[in-house]
Amino acid sequence: MVFTLFLYISLPFYSPQLFTYGLTMPFARLSDVKLKYYTIGNNKPVVFIAGFGMDHRTWVPQITFFQDKARVIVFDNRGVGESTGSSGPYTIQMMADDVVELLDHLKIKKAHIVGSSMGGMIAQEIAINHPDRVDKLVLSSTTAKADKLTREKILQGFEELLKGKVDNIVDVNPHHVMFEKAFNCILQLTFSKEFLAENKQVIKKMLQDYFSKKHYVETIIKQIRAIAKHDTSRRLSKIKAPTLVVTGTCDALISPENSEYLFKHIPTATLVKIVCGTHGMHHERADEFNEHILRFFEE
Repeated sequence: MVFTLFLYISLPFYSPQLFTYGLTMPFARLSDVKLKYYTIGNNKPVVFIAGFGMDHRTWVPQITFFQDKARVIVFDNRGVGESTGSSGPYTIQMMADDVVELLDHLKIKKAHIVGSSMGGMIAQEIAINHPDRVDKLVLSSTTAKADKLTREKILQGFEELLKGKVDNIVDVNPHHVMFEKAFNCILQLTFSKEFLAENKQVIKKMLQDYFSKKHYVETIIKQIRAIAKHDTSRRLSKIKAPTLVVTGTCDALISPENSEYLFKHIPTATLVKIVCGTHGMHHERADEFNEHILRFFEE
């Protein structure tokens, strides 16, 4: 079934306006979950993999840029947005297998893979375990292993959730102390103060929407635990696809040193540093971010 998706964007790199996309919005029935996905465009397929807690909408700046240059494929990770979840723990490898199954569902043999943050961890596992499915690889704001400092930063904003004190937050009261506490730390580590100030209401509405899904809290806890166990540091040499590693020099969540490690240990890697780029630079510095990726794809 084809729906029309209306996205109201109010971000500093776009004037507030109503974007209308005619996107296909079906479910892909995978081994144990149903994955909601969206496609637009007719050229070389590019899969964008969202990071921690985000759904496909995190890639709106990339959808608008690449829709006439590629076949853009975005989706909701298992348990996020409209995708169903599964019982038991999640792993990064499990979410990587979801992407491969989605490619199978779409009858796509090979695609460019772009992943940011946790999405970059997922992308690494795809490139390592399914090298024949990856044309070019983009690893943004990510790491081969969530070191102690990174884990502490992530857990700091969600300590109450990890203790199981989640009942009240599901009710989505934007003024609730737990709601504010749970995301304030992560947001400050992801975006600049200026970006947060300019987009406060948009971000608040986005988070309210995420937390309106009753399975969402369970999912982010599972994602945190999957991130904590992620480690490709001894397997990076298995990545054969041409790889672009992108980091922001002002990334406060996953430091640029992690991208430098990826660059040094992936034989086919090129490193790009976006000056003053934050963890969320694909939003804040979308124009520069997109141009780097496009040039890489066209090489």
